[in-house]
Amino acid sequence: MKNGMKKTAAVVMAVMLMGTGAVVPAAEDMGIFSQTAIVAEAASVGKVTGLKSKTLSNSEIQLNWSKVKGASGYTVYMRKNGKYNKLVDCKGTSYTVKKLPNATRENFKVRAYKTVKGKKVYGEYSANWNTATNPQACKGLKLSSVGTDSVKLSWTKIGCTNYRIYQNIKGKWKEIGKTTGTSYTVKKLAPATKYQFKIRACKQDDKKTNNNHYGKYSGVVTATTKKSDKITQADIDAMKAELTAYSREKAEYIKENYKNFNGYGEKYNTLDEFFDYYAEDCTPTSSGYDTIDTIHFGETVNTLNDFKKLYKDHIDYEYNKREDVYYVVYIESCPNGLDVNPNPCWAVYLLY
Repeated sequence: MKNGMKKTAAVVMAVMLMGTGAVVPAAEDMGIFSQTAIVAEAASVGKVTGLKSKTLSNSEIQLNWSKVKGASGYTVYMRKNGKYNKLVDCKGTSYTVKKLPNATRENFKVRAYKTVKGKKVYGEYSANWNTATNPQACKGLKLSSVGTDSVKLSWTKIGCTNYRIYQNIKGKWKEIGKTTGTSYTVKKLAPATKYQFKIRACKQDDKKTNNNHYGKYSGVVTATTKKSDKITQADIDAMKAELTAYSREKAEYIKENYKNFNGYGEKYNTLDEFFDYYAEDCTPTSSGYDTIDTIHFGETVNTLNDFKKLYKDHIDYEYNKREDVYYVVYIESCPNGLDVNPNPCWAVYLLY
């Protein structure tokens, strides 16, 4: 009869503990000590809150949580194969999990316990906390190709969500792009210019927290873009200066007789002043010209060299045909095109 009453009391106590959410030793392991004290102690074990983490490296995660009043210690759990397995018991409110794979997401829980009569009495599990380790450092960054206005980078594949690309701009490293692949082409660069790049891997964390994890930066690669063979405005300006000098050299009659032309002594006094004076007011609308030659914006420097030779021959011909004029080389941009060249171009006139 007495044994039956003891078993009934144990069942009642177990039911009471289940109602509190606490966990106690089985009835047959409790012995003769006060079951009422067990119930009171178990009910007072609080739930762990404030579980957070800090990723220390590509293999270590530090967990931190709020202190539970009266707790003897805490048990840390990590999920594996769908189940939470015990990692460790600890006395403090921090624990560093080590030897984890890089760039992997892990899930953790913690619960507090009290030691009563040599037995652990647990409180409720904390809420789940998931985070990830950092990726490893990127390796193998190299230049796959270098053009006049672009550089293609490539590197060795590692475990991560994506790769971030950085460029040194005016002494500061700035992120310029990202990709999930192992190559990236940087575009819209200037020809014949030196650039520096580096990358690092990113393990994207929970989108709600936006707490991404990054590996160490790769080494720096330096690339110098190739010199462009396309005609630039500087090339056009140099051509105009060369053709202008050539025209003045061929104007033999003008050089001998410039003092006889209208305006001498008032608007000009020297030969150079004569050339500049006439060139200043020469435009296609105020002067005469025979034809318009055009150079397309996409042409190469080789084409420009051929054009200069052709135009010098044209200047020679004009001075042989009519010697008492000064031929002015006039160049303007024609972005809307001309009837003779509907594409964006430079229009070249030989005015007189």
